Parts: sequence; C-alpha cells; structure tokens
Amino acid sequence: MRITTLSKCTTRVMGAAMAVAGAAFLISVGGGSAQANLCTADNGGRMQHVTPDSACAATSGPGSHATADDASSAGTAIAVADKGGKATARNMQPGSTALAGAKYNGTAYSVTTGPGAQSVAQATAGATALALGGWGGQAYASPKGTACLGGFAAAYETSSGKLCVRSGVLYFQN
Repeated sequence: MRITTLSKCTTRVMGAAMAVAGAAFLISVGGGSAQANLCTADNGGRMQHVTPDSACAATSGPGSHATADDASSAGTAIAVADKGGKATARNMQPGSTALAGAKYNGTAYSVTTGPGAQSVAQATAGATALALGGWGGQAYASPKGTACLGGFAAAYETSSGKLCVRSGVLYFQN
C-alpha cells in the first residue's frame, strides 16, 4: 500500500516537474517584451554585451545557435553552442545567473525566474537539458545527472533520464 502511494506521489511530482520544464522552455523562447541585454550568435558567431550591472555573452560554432538574454538588467546570461548544438540562457531576475552549453546536436535551456538563482544546463549528443532556478534556487542538468539546491529549482536531462525538483521542504530526485 505504501509503495503504491509513493508511486502516485512520484508520478505527480514528475508531472509537475515536466510542467515546470515546459514553462521554462516557453519562457526562454517566448518573446514580446523588451530585451534589456540580449546576445545571439549563429554559425561561428560571437556577441557579448556588458554594462556595470548586467552581462550577456553568446558564442556559437559551425552549424550552431546560442542565445543569452539578461532580461533583468542586473544579472548574467551566457550561452555557448558548438557542432550543431542549440543553447539558450535566460536570466529574468536581478542577482541571478543562467548558463547554457550544448554540442553535438544537443539542446540546452537554462532559465532563472527568481532573485539569487543560478541555473546551468549542459547538453550533448542529441540530448536536451533543462535547468530552472527560482527564488534562491540552484538547478544543474548535465549528461552526468541533475542537482536541485536551495529554494526552488527544477532540472531534467534526457540522455540520463535524470530529474529533480526542489521547492521548500519538497524534494524529488530520481
């Protein structure tokens, strides 16, 4: 009986985590608002923009695309893609950092939605990595696994199948 209850809880947490990851994806690729500090790079390009309080940097290798957006005007976003990779880093809150790296046709999405957050997504070999750092949270997604620390955080990586979600006292990791 207890195992069944745990299974239902695990299924719900995983469903919630996937919804969060989907929201992070939509936030990172969505548009419509003014971009405070936006850097994009395609097919071997490089762009960086630094102000006293904000920075973005995007670097791409051949056949790759990188987008870094510090929408908060008071944080950092860095994206690097190579060998067909697609990397998107979007910082939405002051004092937060989003880092994304992708290679070998991998796709990485790194988003911070709360102040004092950090998110790191690393993707390789056709996999997808999602990291979402909320209020005071740190989220890490890579082929080696995931980690969720601090306040709110969610991370998922497809090649390892690893997922984690943290929100206050709630914590799940497979």
